[in-house]
Amino acid sequence: MQIIQGIDLVASGWLGCSLTDSHDCHVYLLSGPAGAVMIDAGCGLGTDATLHNIMHAGVDPLSVTHILLTHAHADHAAGAAALSARLGAEVWASPETAAILSSADEETAGLRAARHAGVYPQTVRLKPTSIANELGEETIEISGFRIDVIPTPGHAAGHLCFAIDTTGGRVLFAGDLVFSRGRVAVLDTPDTDVVAMHRSLSSVLSTAPDLLLAGHGSLVLDHAVDHISEAVRAFERGVLPVGLVP
Repeated sequence: MQIIQGIDLVASGWLGCSLTDSHDCHVYLLSGPAGAVMIDAGCGLGTDATLHNIMHAGVDPLSVTHILLTHAHADHAAGAAALSARLGAEVWASPETAAILSSADEETAGLRAARHAGVYPQTVRLKPTSIANELGEETIEISGFRIDVIPTPGHAAGHLCFAIDTTGGRVLFAGDLVFSRGRVAVLDTPDTDVVAMHRSLSSVLSTAPDLLLAGHGSLVLDHAVDHISEAVRAFERGVLPVGLVP
């Protein structure tokens, strides 16, 4: 599903467009003449459908050189090992995400508890995943794209957002930091930090994105700062922003 020229949605679950497995996050594909890059990898149960959608977008799957992960939660990262193997793509992530995925640490990722609570089926598992590069606050140039990496802890430790300038405006790939209408996802997990979330929201707001492409929910195709500002204002009033899932 094309969002703007050069950016497609190739996977999405029940909290989105239901393109692939119901437990998948939004997975985005950036494509251009020099290659393609994926943002996040889904839960691993929709890998075949994701590859089909890449081809349907008119992109050769073998042109995908990198998979950039926002964080280590299963709906975003459990599919990274399979996709990396099928595509021959490198996986890049924060040091915290790298530590979890390289050892398939389901406890720290929160997957074991989530499966026990019925959030995921038993078939969603972390597999040891090779992380080719650990990312911090920096600008990377890969496959013809210049991408700003923004550390944004809060929803999860080691969470990253990615921003890129396009002819359609500045795009923020927000993972699970913030969603349309200023909603957030505060979890009952040790690495959720609402103070850090407030700081991270202020940080991405200062980058003045036009498009907000989050890990779930609606796509914001203009005036993204208005949506992020809604979450920041809630924190400034001393209350939590509205949750993604009430």
